[in-house]
Amino acid sequence: MSSTDATEVIDLTKRTEPLSLSEISRALGMKSRGNAQKMHKPPLQKAMEGKPPTNRPPLHAVAEALEVDLGDDILTTSTPRFPVEVVLALGKALGYLDQSGQIVPEIANKGRGRWLPVAPTIYPATGERRVYINHLAAKLSTSKESIEMALHRKAFTEPDDTDEIGRVVWWVQTANEILRTRNIEERF
Repeated sequence: MSSTDATEVIDLTKRTEPLSLSEISRALGMKSRGNAQKMHKPPLQKAMEGKPPTNRPPLHAVAEALEVDLGDDILTTSTPRFPVEVVLALGKALGYLDQSGQIVPEIANKGRGRWLPVAPTIYPATGERRVYINHLAAKLSTSKESIEMALHRKAFTEPDDTDEIGRVVWWVQTANEILRTRNIEERF
């Protein structure tokens, strides 16, 4: 494989074979395999002061939501491979990929951890759309920080859930109700 092949983005809409962690990083436009590794393996309990992780690793959470069996040895093998459908759903769920499965230009090659998706995402298990704090802030003409402060003070509608990496989300129905109660006509 040439050096250009190693950095070429993988189109998940055309891929059929399972992906390695390096290929997952390329498919999602991340800078390194380490980013995909974090989505595959939970932090060591030593790093977590002996406590179990609060969230399942994102690749595993999406596989579970899609009812895809990854096999018993997935956490012990040095060369894990993940089905395309799991990687594609994870990319869409986290906002790396748009709904057609293409890399979102605004985040291409960012490789960042807990950034917020440009557009609402889809929950892999049900297909339900969910919005993030930045989406609500834009519709409400306020800042993310203002909403965060209101959440802290219990003066804002509590989030419905968290996504695969622990970011708070509201289902579109809840978000639209927030907008309706504030007399904002534009909905999600």
